Amino acid sequence: MWEDYDPNEIFDFDPFYHPDSNPPPETSLITFVWSGGESILLISLATKIIGVKQLILEVLRIPFPVDRQELSWGGQFLRDELTLQDYNIPSETSIILLEKVKVTIYLEAGDIQYEYVIHDGTTIDQLKAKLHAEHDVVIENKVLRMGNAYLPDDAQLFAVGVVEGTTLYLVERFNA
Repeated sequence: MWEDYDPNEIFDFDPFYHPDSNPPPETSLITFVWSGGESILLISLATKIIGVKQLILEVLRIPFPVDRQELSWGGQFLRDELTLQDYNIPSETSIILLEKVKVTIYLEAGDIQYEYVIHDGTTIDQLKAKLHAEHDVVIENKVLRMGNAYLPDDAQLFAVGVVEGTTLYLVERFNA
């Protein structure tokens, strides 16, 4: 037996091979960019988006409940039932993590209110446009106010401090 042994022969041998084993899944190093900074996770591309959200909460400890997370890559929101592989997400990429927050908007008169669950990357003007489109509320020459601060139309909600449960007021714009 040993007389046939050639020490220069190269063997393609995997000591962990088992005929019933599946090949290891492809993984990717994903950077999640969110309002609190950036967090990195090595993850299987076969993972469903809902599973990615669970890992964000449990492994990265980003305090956004799974049902309040919104993931965006390549200009599209990722659907929970699909996998990273379904979106052809490449290795070492960045995914935007947004938090959905519940906000209440009172109209100037104060007797009518609307509640929205929207992601914190929404801009003030997008929120006003949504209010107009869904409820036919006149938004021309009006601003959203939070406390005593008038919010700039081009600002994202998280950038101006809008969090879960924030109350906003749609009021007349006064030119000084």
